[in-house]
Amino acid sequence: MINNTSRVVERSGDGLPSEPANKPGLNRRKFFKIFGSGLAVAFISRDISSLAEYPAPRGPSLIPTNMVGAWLHIGQDGMVTVYTGKVEVGQNIRTSLSQIVAEELCVPLSSIKMTMGDTDFVPYDAGTYGSHTTPQMGTQLRKAAATARLALVEIAAKNWKTSAESLHADQGMIVNLQTQNKVAYGELTKGQQLLLQISDDVKTIPAINWKVAGKTVPKVNGQSFITGKHEYVSDMKLASMLHGKILRPPAYGSKLVKADVTAAEAMQGVVVVHDGDFIGVAAPDMQTANKALGAIKAEWETKTQPSRSVIFDYLRKNVEEEGGGRNAGSTNGDVEAGMSSADLTLNRTYKINYIAHVPLEARAALARWEEGK
Repeated sequence: MINNTSRVVERSGDGLPSEPANKPGLNRRKFFKIFGSGLAVAFISRDISSLAEYPAPRGPSLIPTNMVGAWLHIGQDGMVTVYTGKVEVGQNIRTSLSQIVAEELCVPLSSIKMTMGDTDFVPYDAGTYGSHTTPQMGTQLRKAAATARLALVEIAAKNWKTSAESLHADQGMIVNLQTQNKVAYGELTKGQQLLLQISDDVKTIPAINWKVAGKTVPKVNGQSFITGKHEYVSDMKLASMLHGKILRPPAYGSKLVKADVTAAEAMQGVVVVHDGDFIGVAAPDMQTANKALGAIKAEWETKTQPSRSVIFDYLRKNVEEEGGGRNAGSTNGDVEAGMSSADLTLNRTYKINYIAHVPLEARAALARWEEGK
């Protein structure tokens, strides 16, 4: 089902987008309805932390995004479930975000389980685009994990009736450096949710002391990619599913002059969609879809394409100022002033092949239409 409702998005002070305007808020009445008798299981000094049960399956997605529980949950078995609206499309963020949380929580990387893009669970964060994951989501998860670590230290200090300064987080446990007593995170949380506000100025682990983050580690689920066991979207099957293919133009900027889709429409089970320059087919299987696409007779009006030898000059001459691109409106420094005032200058021109990066799998989507929804 595709829901095409409109949403108003604003940027909040922490760099994350505000909740969409049409998302139900966690108001006072709903808060007490959800957490009711489970609230106030444990409070510690300075009200830094509280624990509460949350209802499945929509618990974390209803918790305000300024609270730790919206982003991670420590199970009774010590497993840490991390929630993010970002998705893995070949950029390896399942691994890198896991490393960030493992570092700040002082747990093994194997203890991290990422829940990504599942809107029944994850907070709203506007999606995966524009290289925002590491600077935005990495920062958010780092602060959430660091806040949780400090809260666990203080909970253990309260239970042991000692000072937090004498305690240390290590490998998913809080350790008393004086008595060598240890307690696992799961024993402290008992699988309940940490309901405490994320501190913007929480002290995180300096990069010079990192043991997991920023280090080379095996890619999470890497073996399944190599062995072919990983299930991509294009591998998924639903009952009575149709497979779609799009007729691509032969060159950038091509214009469709005319098209004969008669042969494709005559094939059993094939549906042809023709709207302006767009032509697509849907069929019961991929082989039939490919055959239908090949049966379409299309005539295109094409433009001369710049060759590899002139591509850089072409791009400079044909830059589109309107719209601006991702760096529009950003002016940092003055190159000419810097060069003229430099004691020593060195001018060189370097060119690399003009290529586009692509995800590990072919772009695909899977949707099921349900009548009346």
